[in-house]
Amino acid sequence: MNSSLIKSLVIAGLVLATVGAWLTARNALHTPQPPGTLKTVTEFTEGNPMPAFRLNGPKGAFTNADLAGKWSFIFFGYTQCPDVCPTALSLMKGLKSAVPPAPTWQVVFVSVDPQRDTRELLDQYMAAFDPAFIGLNGDDAALQPLLKDLGVFSRRNDEKEKQHYTVDHSAGIYLLDPQGRLAAVFSAPQELGAMTADFQRIVKARS
Repeated sequence: MNSSLIKSLVIAGLVLATVGAWLTARNALHTPQPPGTLKTVTEFTEGNPMPAFRLNGPKGAFTNADLAGKWSFIFFGYTQCPDVCPTALSLMKGLKSAVPPAPTWQVVFVSVDPQRDTRELLDQYMAAFDPAFIGLNGDDAALQPLLKDLGVFSRRNDEKEKQHYTVDHSAGIYLLDPQGRLAAVFSAPQELGAMTADFQRIVKARS
């Protein structure tokens, strides 16, 4: 997939997601939220640490150590996803604009399509949304610990078509705390305003 096609896919997702997300955020961020109410999220107050894993990141190996000391939003998808993935990444881009710089947090996109999602392609795809977003890939054996531990569903359809198959996958956004433990899952469809309020509330409660 060349750069122009990547940009076309990204623009399609942005057009669908950005306007609606902005309107939602404008209303939700200025509407008082009852204390302790988590609108869009399932929270885990005693989440377990992530299993040991090792995937390929833009700067080499990406492991549990790269989750330490910062909040991490993790989404599982693939670069040729026609709708869910660009929508989720557009949402995360909006969240980055809405949430103050502190606390430190990062966005991690884990490919569930190792056959097509090369390192170069992932880097281009992430840069189309935000250069700071981290794209990871790895073979099936490397992916399984994460998929199994988080309960992520992933199934490739018509893989014999080589380059023209789709991948069914979970659409949740997983939030890990600075100790690398599962803190929350934001189930689809996510809303920027509510997700922003929930994230800030969770961080404040655990500070």
